[in-house]
Amino acid sequence: MELSEKELSSAEFKATRSNWIQYSKEHCKHLPPGSVTEFKWKDYSPAVFRLIQELEKIDNDEYVQSICSDDTVRKVCSLARPGSMCLLSKDDRFTIKTLRKSEVKVIIGMLPSYYCHLKKFSNTMLNRLYGVHVVKPVGGMKVYFVVGSNIFQSDKLMHKCYDLKGSLQGRTDNKLRLREKLILKDPDFDFRFYLDPLIRHQLLLQIKHDCEFLEAAGIMDYSLLLGLHVKRSLEGSFDSRNIHSTDSSHRGSLDSRIPCIHMRVCSDLSSKSGLSLKRSATSSSRGSIQRSSSVMKPSLRENEERELSFQESWLQTNNSSGFGKEMSARAVRISTDESRSGSSRHSLRARGCYDVLLYFGIVDICQDYGVSKRIEHAYKSLHYNSKMIAAVNPKAYSSRFQEFISEIFKADDLLH
Repeated sequence: MELSEKELSSAEFKATRSNWIQYSKEHCKHLPPGSVTEFKWKDYSPAVFRLIQELEKIDNDEYVQSICSDDTVRKVCSLARPGSMCLLSKDDRFTIKTLRKSEVKVIIGMLPSYYCHLKKFSNTMLNRLYGVHVVKPVGGMKVYFVVGSNIFQSDKLMHKCYDLKGSLQGRTDNKLRLREKLILKDPDFDFRFYLDPLIRHQLLLQIKHDCEFLEAAGIMDYSLLLGLHVKRSLEGSFDSRNIHSTDSSHRGSLDSRIPCIHMRVCSDLSSKSGLSLKRSATSSSRGSIQRSSSVMKPSLRENEERELSFQESWLQTNNSSGFGKEMSARAVRISTDESRSGSSRHSLRARGCYDVLLYFGIVDICQDYGVSKRIEHAYKSLHYNSKMIAAVNPKAYSSRFQEFISEIFKADDLLH
């Protein structure tokens, strides 16, 4: 029987495994100053996370070698406070983020439903979590951390990276760095992305399922981590520099449809956020599948299996590795004539149009709406627009997040 087919007991979700690790004197000679050479290592729910690794075709021995390296242990133990920094493993496959003990409890508490969600929705936008661990050096403090997938793993340059919540209040401070990548936040975000209407519909549907899961688990304060690689500039400039195609077949030439495309995209920026689609058959490359008259209309539960089956068949037909993984789109850079006061209505003006590849997923899924967040909500509601602060209950957060996603991902009806 395959490991992934094994039925997990409730005890395995609560299990822990501890090891005491001490490096040999010979090994210590080759370590840089400040390295941790003796420590206790604990794994949470090891059998469950190993199954999740298997779902993603990750070899457990390679995972252990990457995460338990001397460099990783030294950096994790040197972090000033939980959640203060996100690290990358040496092979760039994994992110490593320190946690508070309360956040570890949240992850372990929702692990059974999280595991079921990953198995049911193979194209989920939720970041894959591959392990939760704690390391305690001799004479040091315990450091809890979670290991997840690196959404930005690619041989392509990320020209822009964002951490987006769909709220503006308190989003101007503490910009993060992931190695050389500066992670910008909502106030710096000035793009709209245009997708094939059918892809957009399936993407929004999947994010709806993901947000429903997070809402049911009592989770809020999550983000859309998004990176974009510019293949070529269709019109305008990018950071005052023209971006040329990385594909030699595109260099020195622009698509003859660009003027028409740009005009239609710009006109859509001031229109309503939704886009009604007429019932029609898709092209032969996508199969003769019919859909509802509105991409924003939620699917009925009895159609869920059909929708999931379609996602799998479409991704296979189009040789796609999944939503959010090197997804082609047309990006329109915009400027606002109004100050960023939190209003949802801005006069938008296009400043550039680009062919891009997108890399994105939902991260930071370990914050519940506990006492501290309720107090934060009560305090900030007195000083700011309660709809624009990050600390809101899971239902309100889910609704606002989905609305934000539908605003930044638009339907490109020219591709329909």
